Amino acid sequence: MQLRGSPHSHMPIWVENAPKYTGLQTDEKTRLEIVIFCDKYITTRSPSIEEDPELHNIIKEVQTHSRNHSKSCLKYHKTMCRFGFPRPVARPTFICEPIKPTNDEEKEHCKEIKKILTEMNAKMNLLEKEKV
Repeated sequence: MQLRGSPHSHMPIWVENAPKYTGLQTDEKTRLEIVIFCDKYITTRSPSIEEDPELHNIIKEVQTHSRNHSKSCLKYHKTMCRFGFPRPVARPTFICEPIKPTNDEEKEHCKEIKKILTEMNAKMNLLEKEKV
């Protein structure tokens, strides 16, 4: 259990008849099957306050990364959450794999992406602080 009383576990699970991910070798058809399978059982949707006020408030209180970041969040970066929160919402489910640049052009591209994400995160943090 986490401090907030929420069940929490990091573990692999094996699901009978689930599509199998084989890393970078996984073909597009299988990737799509995996996404469809995950979407069938996992959701990021939370009820609106009108639908279910009690559940809405519980989720907002204990399952949302706090605007008041803890000491742990700011441990190394001091001003920005080291876990990258707030994060932009990803509408579609996707399989995220590490990028391993193999040449100078790809390395430069990765640096530019990191710079853009850092700037975006800083702006999201500013917006978050303004809401408090």
